[in-house]
Amino acid sequence: MSKVRDIWSHLVLTLREHNLPGSTREARFLLAGVLSVSPSHIYLYWDQDLSVEKTEQLNTMVEERLKGVPLQYILKEWEFFSLHFCMEKGVFIPRLDTESWLEEAILSIRSRFDTQPVVVCDLCCGSGVIGLTIAYWLTETRVVAIDRSELACFLTRKNAYKLGLEERVSIWRSDLFNDIQTIDELQFDFILSNPPYVKEKEWNSLASEIRLYEPKDALVSGPDGLDLIKRILYESPPYLKRQGCLYIEHDPSQVEEIENISIDTQFIKEKVIFDYQKRPRATVFIRK
Repeated sequence: MSKVRDIWSHLVLTLREHNLPGSTREARFLLAGVLSVSPSHIYLYWDQDLSVEKTEQLNTMVEERLKGVPLQYILKEWEFFSLHFCMEKGVFIPRLDTESWLEEAILSIRSRFDTQPVVVCDLCCGSGVIGLTIAYWLTETRVVAIDRSELACFLTRKNAYKLGLEERVSIWRSDLFNDIQTIDELQFDFILSNPPYVKEKEWNSLASEIRLYEPKDALVSGPDGLDLIKRILYESPPYLKRQGCLYIEHDPSQVEEIENISIDTQFIKEKVIFDYQKRPRATVFIRK
């Protein structure tokens, strides 16, 4: 058996030899996954011997990583907005870009509490990180998470139970709102969406670990990347209360095109939210 500190040093060198960026950070995450501890706490186990069983488990994980499997799928868990979510191959991996605009959305939703109970829709929910984060941090909200993928709905449900939110979160499988009947009870105060928005021609230029392991239909949306965003702008008004808010994440290059599309809809553009790299990452619309 070897000590954790020695295994970590060897692991960093191995990852560097294979040109993996952030090798020190990745080694910490992989070891933390094996030890079932927070990555920030592995130093507390520095002088502990790693069992043969856990060493074999780590070796398997490293082999997967060297093949290009995303770290999130290997660990089967990832942190988003200070919460830990289960991850599965076949479901889009949440990015930090989404946290940037979600933070502002949470403040906006909180401001509605004084006047009425708030009902929020997480449209194209994936693993459920947007809707479940809102439900966790804003305990007065009720959340409906919608996705066309059966696996995404399963994973969102799993994460809802993991976070103890199953009483306030409903998960529906639907292609946007196509499989949902329009009734007053289903009108939302907020609809938040991180839909696919990559252009078809850009798919082959993405990093190999994205192309080989993440689901293409969760990233790509037609020639201009706007197929699903167009549908959301045209199809969501009946499900959103008047003066309700629609938040849509998009590529920084799509701001003007999305605003032009919205002109013929029941929405008025309110503002654009910038991500942590100061790029326009989400647009907020108000329903007329």
